[in-house]
Amino acid sequence: MAPNSTQVYVVRIWYEPTPEGEVWRASVSQGEERHYFAEPSALRAFLQQEMEEDGAEAPQ
Repeated sequence: MAPNSTQVYVVRIWYEPTPEGEVWRASVSQGEERHYFAEPSALRAFLQQEMEEDGAEAPQ
């Protein structure tokens, strides 16, 4: 993909009840593709990787 092109991601964040208490969950959709995450750090890493692959530099 060319640098400076536009990508649209739909990010959903929610809590799910478990026997140990509520846990954080997230999903990222891009077109037909969907990715699920159980940790905020995994979501951040995914989005950072997507930005780097598109030629954009992730903010520090």
